[in-house]
Amino acid sequence: MITGRCDHCDWQALTASHPEMVRLYQDHLREHHPDRWFRV
Repeated sequence: MITGRCDHCDWQALTASHPEMVRLYQDHLREHHPDRWFRV
């Protein structure tokens, strides 16, 4: 299992694959921390 967490809040996740964790984390950043997700 792959675990992940957000450095900006208490969000945590547990998935079976790295690609799934990346997707979940990117979705979380877009929804809750758009200024951290979108960097130019």
